[in-house]
Amino acid sequence: MQNVLVLGRLLFFAWLLAFPQLLGVLLYFRLRRLPAWAARILSAIAPALTFILVAPVFLFAGIREAQAHGPACDMPALGALMMLFAGTIFELIVGVSIQILVRTSDRKNSLRHHQ
Repeated sequence: MQNVLVLGRLLFFAWLLAFPQLLGVLLYFRLRRLPAWAARILSAIAPALTFILVAPVFLFAGIREAQAHGPACDMPALGALMMLFAGTIFELIVGVSIQILVRTSDRKNSLRHHQ
């Protein structure tokens, strides 16, 4: 039973990292009416902002669950905060990388259509 719980938490954490990236790409296609630089910047920053808003709910829920079992130090809260910062930086780096890939893909497609 413990293995299923760990696997479920790992899958949920993977979803927590993948969902904001999907949201950023979909936002880019929705914002294509704006100038290209604005659409790209907003779409690159959106995953990090989404992660900052969604992740604390789940990271700090685990802390409350651990505190219910007895008194503990504040190290779990510090660990969750560090995971929040690391995840936000990860989302920002991956979001910028995905926008670079989308731009190169758009360039290749536009060059193909002009030939």
